Amino acid sequence: MKLNRTYLFAASLALLGTPANAEPPSVVTSIKPIHSLVSNIMQGVGAPSLIIKGGGSPHTYSLRPSEARTLQDADVIFWVGPKLEAFLTKPIGSLGKNARVIALIEAHGLSHVMFREGGPFEGHGHDQHSEDEHAKHGHDEHEKDEHAKHGHDEHEKDEH
Repeated sequence: MKLNRTYLFAASLALLGTPANAEPPSVVTSIKPIHSLVSNIMQGVGAPSLIIKGGGSPHTYSLRPSEARTLQDADVIFWVGPKLEAFLTKPIGSLGKNARVIALIEAHGLSHVMFREGGPFEGHGHDQHSEDEHAKHGHDEHEKDEHAKHGHDEHEKDEH
């Protein structure tokens, strides 16, 4: 996702332009790519919180109570937007009502590309291959002579 870095930088400066002795703002990000961008911008000032950790998917994620509190305490929330992260639409509307919410899908200067199909973007299903192609992926793939060479006879015996 190509983001307009100027937009992110300007938004961050506006939010982070606090006096030196003030606490850094509580910044929340929804997914790892956004977290990475915001972390780089906030470097030396603070660290954003990440909602979807590990292998979670923004399409099927359910907010935990601790994450709801994080949204409620946020000064700024960066997310892609409701089309990718529908699970955040209501929580941001109610819990994040005091935060400045930045939906990056609406960022000025963002280039939207069409969904790609065909060639390297085409799905890969196993029904597209012949059975023979997948039948040889097991241990039988090795020739018997090669397998015999891996026997224990060639190892030196431990003499006591």
